[in-house]
Amino acid sequence: MKRHSRILGAGFGLVLLTAGCVAGHWWFYKLAPARRLSDPHWLAAHSEKARWEEEQKDYERMGTSPDLCFRGDRIGYYGGKKLFLWLEEQIRNPDDFRYCGCTEYALTLMANRHVTSWKEWTDANRARSQEEWFKDGFLEYGVAVHLPPEPDDTVPLLKLLGRKGWNVLFAGPQGTNAPESVPSYIHYNAYRWLRDSGFHPVRFANSNTILVAESDISRGLLAFSNLRAAFPADDGEGVLAFGKRASASAGMMQPRIARRGVGAGAYAFITGSIIGGLALILATFSGKAGKEIQSEPIWE
Repeated sequence: MKRHSRILGAGFGLVLLTAGCVAGHWWFYKLAPARRLSDPHWLAAHSEKARWEEEQKDYERMGTSPDLCFRGDRIGYYGGKKLFLWLEEQIRNPDDFRYCGCTEYALTLMANRHVTSWKEWTDANRARSQEEWFKDGFLEYGVAVHLPPEPDDTVPLLKLLGRKGWNVLFAGPQGTNAPESVPSYIHYNAYRWLRDSGFHPVRFANSNTILVAESDISRGLLAFSNLRAAFPADDGEGVLAFGKRASASAGMMQPRIARRGVGAGAYAFITGSIIGGLALILATFSGKAGKEIQSEPIWE
């Protein structure tokens, strides 16, 4: 009986150990990005770059369907060609992947268009760059841009930003009957193209005072400013191939105490000092106690 109980106890212990390891793997690794993205305290304490990195981990580890409404996912706004192809591949198996309006809108943002069949369009355009997708999308609304961008692109894109539009996520791809209106993904990508081409609105306004007085240009500048406040891409989130990403020297303006290596060094020094100090104290007292024991006379 004792032998069998030991075997049963060992087996039950092994099951518990395995269950704990599996649960720990899911909780601390697989579900960690989703937990952080749903934690307002974590979001408040981390940068937009950190948030975007966690979102990408969630897609990679869990294959999560985008949620642009409640979780505020950035995949459509920051995603490049690689993420577009991944998402389009997922919707080819709708039984295994939740395909909703958020997924559809994310695809339109990353492709700069809405199509009736993403499979057919992707198969035909897979070899082309995302910037070429964007260029063709603008052309559908009468705006021809250069690749790489040229200064002549600025005014047409500003006028495109200044046109009336509708929110495709909530109003659908059919949009509105208002003439000259454009979908929100065209607005956003016109901003994204201008931003990454090095457009400076203040500099433009100062050197084009007469042009800025035109209503469509002034509305375009206002739309650019509003989008810049929401999606500045200060740390390179969603920057197109021709755009300038933040350089490593950008962090040189930070106070030294805020740099990553300083904190790690401080923690290592504090931990090492405490552990080393305790070890020396214990070694000293244990050595002293041993000497006292040896110095006591041995009486027979």
